[in-house]
Amino acid sequence: VYQPNFSLSVPETDDIVWSSSCEAGGKVKTQIYFAPPKNMKGNRASIKFETDASAKTLSYPAKYMTTGQFEGFEITQSASDPMFADMKKGKWAYVQIGEGGDATKMRISLSNAAKSLNAFLPACSAKAAAKPAAATASATYACEDGRTVKASYMGNDTDTPVVRLNVDGEMLLLPQTMSGSGARYESETVSKKYYWLTKAKEGVFIVGDANDADGSTETTTRCVAR
Repeated sequence: VYQPNFSLSVPETDDIVWSSSCEAGGKVKTQIYFAPPKNMKGNRASIKFETDASAKTLSYPAKYMTTGQFEGFEITQSASDPMFADMKKGKWAYVQIGEGGDATKMRISLSNAAKSLNAFLPACSAKAAAKPAAATASATYACEDGRTVKASYMGNDTDTPVVRLNVDGEMLLLPQTMSGSGARYESETVSKKYYWLTKAKEGVFIVGDANDADGSTETTTRCVAR
């Protein structure tokens, strides 16, 4: 249910400041997490881009957007845009939004960018592009203890996916977190911690006390999608 994504982070903090995803028709939508320059008029600004290997500076019109999940600038370009070719060759990207002394500037590491782009861009080509993922996908799991877990995976085409679980009539909403393999969702209330781990057709539901530091109170239930 997830779409290909290419991200870049700044070397000093590892914060992601660049996220590209596939659009229909062989296009790439890029969101750049930069604050708007003070002299910006309306919600439009120009983005200048080059790398240490670029032959020239590239310029793109960008739209400033702010939602509950994203604040920054958005551009849409072809998967064959020369920007991506420059990224494959360079070690550093230099991005400027706006003009003059109020412009926002950033140096971004391109370490491993070539390898990632070689996997990402073909998925965004006009022939290879799949239909965009639905915002919500659902599955029902049969668990080893006889319970049934109904899972609705929401926001799969956004930066902050969540899963809504129906367990024994109780509704739980768990945001997705980092995972080395499969998908991992976590949430915590005043008294409980909840985890939902999925890989292929398997799901694992874990519940523990909120103040449990070593996992001694956790109960684990394994489930399989029907």
